[in-house]
Amino acid sequence: MRKLWFKWVALGAPVLIAAGCATYPDQAATRQIAEKMVSEGFNASPVHAKRLVQDRSQQICSKIAGAQLTQDEAAEVVRLARGSIKYPASGKLVGDWKRGDQLAHNGAGDRILRGKLEKRKENGALCQNCHALAPGEINVGNVGPSLTGYGLQRGNSEAIAKLTYERIYNAWAYTPCSNMPRLGATGHLTPEQITHMVAYLLNPASPINKK
Repeated sequence: MRKLWFKWVALGAPVLIAAGCATYPDQAATRQIAEKMVSEGFNASPVHAKRLVQDRSQQICSKIAGAQLTQDEAAEVVRLARGSIKYPASGKLVGDWKRGDQLAHNGAGDRILRGKLEKRKENGALCQNCHALAPGEINVGNVGPSLTGYGLQRGNSEAIAKLTYERIYNAWAYTPCSNMPRLGATGHLTPEQITHMVAYLLNPASPINKK
């Protein structure tokens, strides 16, 4: 009886494995099933529900099982990111560092309070959630690189101001699919707000550049 059981296992197991492999959904089907489950289970406000609809860049970056971007995919993300960048109507890329300081520590905006979207005149940037900022600050994150001494290390030339503005507006223009939020491209921050963030990072008088 025991020999018969082993024989059945030897013959039957490959058949079961083959059947399982034949019915297992492929990557595209798995994505569709997962997105359908998330969409049907999400019952927040219509404004937040729109976030479930991915733009082309997000679709490219949402690789399954940590698959790497191809060169063509990375190039497309960069192209789309660069095309999204808009500059302030004033033409000035450096604003008020004091307002930038406030924005860097302000997490308000786009939150759901008591089942409704929070009403704000302007959103915050909450840079401190991911970055070290002014020297000595304790309540900061380490998901992103330290920004302490940003202007001291790079200077405050027009080229650096433009680079800084663009990286805040849409970091994917330089680092495709990074964890940095696309603060300007998604409309979370206005171009004017981003100029204040640039000032906060570059102005010698800003706390972030104190030795």
